[in-house]
Amino acid sequence: MEIREALKITRKKLNLSQSEMAGDVLTKSYYSKIERGIHEINAQDLIDILNLHGIRIQDFFEEFNFEKNTFGKSNFDNLHRLVGNAYYQKDTDGLLKVIDAIDKFPNSQNNRLARGLRVEAKLLYQGLKYGPEKIDDETIKEVKQLMFNSDNWDELSLNLLSISIPVLKIEELNSIIGSLISKKAPSATSIRAKEIISSILINFLDKAYKSSFLKGKSITLAFKWLEQVDPSLKNYCFLKIYTNYYHALLSGEKNKTQRIREFLDDNGMEDLTRYLAR
Repeated sequence: MEIREALKITRKKLNLSQSEMAGDVLTKSYYSKIERGIHEINAQDLIDILNLHGIRIQDFFEEFNFEKNTFGKSNFDNLHRLVGNAYYQKDTDGLLKVIDAIDKFPNSQNNRLARGLRVEAKLLYQGLKYGPEKIDDETIKEVKQLMFNSDNWDELSLNLLSISIPVLKIEELNSIIGSLISKKAPSATSIRAKEIISSILINFLDKAYKSSFLKGKSITLAFKWLEQVDPSLKNYCFLKIYTNYYHALLSGEKNKTQRIREFLDDNGMEDLTRYLAR
């Protein structure tokens, strides 16, 4: 069940109008669009609305995901969505509220999913608040411990690797990427894992170029892996453009990289070229 559906059910149980449910947290119009799936609610607003009506966030997720007294996969998925929304909106207060919500789940300290999501939110918070170079050693150490806790690179490990690329040294990242590719062939990987790994590899290639790490087995393997991705993958076209761009960049083909940038700009995608390494 999606958060918007759970909010609607909760509102009706409380016999509240949309305006009463939103209170002074959101406008009635904006809240209505959340229930209809037009907008997504961020962490801070969700928690504020629940607090307004005396509902603990852990009770909210337990009721609608049927995971009583635990922190299960569906709770992880819902809270992970809130973490992502908070990060992209640069909402540091929202990230802190998600951390607080996780801490209130019973036995969260002994639950790998809860610990993984908590340290992900913590790392993102510190990165936004102070910059990647100021993330503390304790947080990085915990990320690594949880990331390598799975022998087969599960979704949590992949998520943690994805967000930790800015703080890992290129030599260490090179070794990790080699291990990942050796265990996760595209043909034997789920759609969701392919999406995360594709993003990881593009960011690895970006960091390799910026670190003047232009050659290496992991770079070759990364390109080979990306070239084998199924065309049915979401955002496949963008993935191919990025792959071709970084292949040209790392090969010193400046004319080709310029053509790709011009193509993106000419088609109204200046936001994408803004983040591409030059």
